Amino acid sequence: MSQPAKICSFALSLPVYHLFDYELLEGAKAIPGMRFKLPFGRGQKMGVLVACQEQPISQHKNIKAVLTKLDEEPLLSSHLMQLACWLADYYCQPLGEVLFQFLPGKARKVEPLTETRVQIWTANPIEDEILMSIRRKAPRQYDVLLALKQSANGLNAAELRQIHEAWHQPVKILQSRGLVERTYRENLSFSKVNLQPGFKLTENQQKICSQMSLLTEQFLVHLLQGVTGSGKTEVYLELMLQVIQQGKQVIYLVPEIGLTPQLLERLQSRLGQGVVSSHSALTDLQRYQSWDQFKRGIAQVIIGTRSALFSESQNLGLIIIDEEHDASFRQQDGIRYHARDVAIKRAQMLDIPVVLGSATPSLESLHNLSKPHYRLYRLDTRVNNSKPPTIELLDCSQVPLNTGCSPQLLKAIKQHLNAQGQVLLYLNRRGFAPVVMCHECGWQSSCYQCDARMTLHQSVNKLICHHCGFSVMVPHKCPDCGVKEIRHYGVGTQQLEEFLKLQFPTVEVIRIDRDSVKSSKHFELKMKPVREGNPCILVGTQMLAKGHDYPHITLVGLLDSDQALYSSFYRASERLVQTVLQVSGRAGRAEKKGQALLQTAFPSHPLMLNLCHQSYSELVTGILQEREMVRFPPYARVVTFQVDAVELALAMQKLDQLKQILTELNTASPVKIIGPMPALMTRRIGRFRAQLSILSDNTQAIRQILQQLMPKIQGIRNTAKSRLTIDVDPLDL
Repeated sequence: MSQPAKICSFALSLPVYHLFDYELLEGAKAIPGMRFKLPFGRGQKMGVLVACQEQPISQHKNIKAVLTKLDEEPLLSSHLMQLACWLADYYCQPLGEVLFQFLPGKARKVEPLTETRVQIWTANPIEDEILMSIRRKAPRQYDVLLALKQSANGLNAAELRQIHEAWHQPVKILQSRGLVERTYRENLSFSKVNLQPGFKLTENQQKICSQMSLLTEQFLVHLLQGVTGSGKTEVYLELMLQVIQQGKQVIYLVPEIGLTPQLLERLQSRLGQGVVSSHSALTDLQRYQSWDQFKRGIAQVIIGTRSALFSESQNLGLIIIDEEHDASFRQQDGIRYHARDVAIKRAQMLDIPVVLGSATPSLESLHNLSKPHYRLYRLDTRVNNSKPPTIELLDCSQVPLNTGCSPQLLKAIKQHLNAQGQVLLYLNRRGFAPVVMCHECGWQSSCYQCDARMTLHQSVNKLICHHCGFSVMVPHKCPDCGVKEIRHYGVGTQQLEEFLKLQFPTVEVIRIDRDSVKSSKHFELKMKPVREGNPCILVGTQMLAKGHDYPHITLVGLLDSDQALYSSFYRASERLVQTVLQVSGRAGRAEKKGQALLQTAFPSHPLMLNLCHQSYSELVTGILQEREMVRFPPYARVVTFQVDAVELALAMQKLDQLKQILTELNTASPVKIIGPMPALMTRRIGRFRAQLSILSDNTQAIRQILQQLMPKIQGIRNTAKSRLTIDVDPLDL
């Protein structure tokens, strides 16, 4: 009779939908969520343990044994393992890649994790005779020991190195003799923060906090819709304080890295508790330290972008998602998921509340208000009783524009600067000019790898593709016909910045976009004149549309919003409304009255007219009615299958194979199949893309199709020449 062996199933970071079985040595500790070093091919990989079972060895003659256990305790709790399994199932993603997304960067490597606390050495009580003996026999040990005795809180490695460069050996000897002890101290930045009192809540804010506080012990989705400047963050802070006082932790998600330094400082000064941050601008070590401190309960609040949602917590009590409508919460590559929806699922699994906040909530959230576990709260007035600026249209249909600016806009800028106000100009197009072309032959600066035009970046004299990053020097003559006069058309933020510096030479012009801002610290440095209240002009992209509070801005100008009116993107009108209201809300947030000007060549367009006279709720009601009429999201579910391949024919061939399977499964189901067809941008980064979508207003029908389809999809192999990706609930069709 064959001996039973412990056969363990591991998830590896590979684009495959199955697990990998390995044999575990008898008696070895194995709990799901632990990491192991595994032999794989000719090398080694790190795997996350998913399940174990005992089976006869004869059934697994060729199975390999694990090499090393990397953790003594699971890095991922059973709750996060369940959440990962749900995410992998719902979004049709490989479980291995999902689990690796849940781990901090340092934990994805094939090595044990290091201690995040700072090592501290302290001296034990010692008699003078022993001290004098050490002074005569071992001067280095004496110097170290004396410094430790004189330090009340002990010394860390950096401080010991200042005493003596070769401090390790003396300390090691002193430890062995019991004269010195090693301890640990948390490396916390918030320990030096001076607490600041909070603002007095308005009657409406207090009412909302009281209503939410009564419901903190159960799963509910609280949708907080508040106009810009209405004090949504103060409501968040009050709720966080209540949750922390109950001994629980909070995850606070924001869409933009640039928001975290400002909010982190505000939270640390108010809460008086451990507040840490996690986002892509931090190093792997910094993010791991935040993750570890939150996991151990040293930090009570973690603030960050979407990946912070997967932070491990022993006692999570609240999840907050600020600017919940923002598309940044949707992961568009790699593991595709929506952080807002996963947060709601995590809250449901833990039976805790989740708060969604926005001045312009997503249509999905507004549609979900009909569900019993959703609650709506409104903040319709600003905290200082200032009025949000009314939006005025500037008719540019018959007016020549000077670098994207109409004469009316330039006049308004001058007036506000003379009144010591600040101006924000929104142009969601970075670079100097989006089009470079030859008038003789019609040549355009198209990317060699993508179906897109390259953007002129005059500061570096290059043409750059904003989709793949490919760049070339600006040619001196037309590559096709040799004519030397090549012209550029359109306006980007760089060109607008240069123009405004010439128009207003005595005023500082600050450009905020991905080219000018390299880190959150750099962002804060550039925004210093704005915070100080000096008259200046801010020029920027969507980085300025999210959550920033600068009370001295009195004028907002929106340039070139017309492209959304005739976009093929079915969410274009929704995005236009959200962007206009978010950006215009940056003006007039203090005692000075604000003004918002929207340039358009279509002033009689119904949507443009409605933007001036209707509230957000009124605007989206019409958009929701249109979506319901054509059965588009949120009134339908969509799943898109996309193949990128070295040739378009190969991509279409793989999707035709998939369509055949879908057609056989969909004989009696109300699921509509669209495609296959080339993607809107067919060629990207040198590869061709095609897509096929399934759409239905019956959620159960979509789920049934996917459950039957996924086992069959595994037979459609991904290769270097073509790869299939699945996007559940995509933002576009």
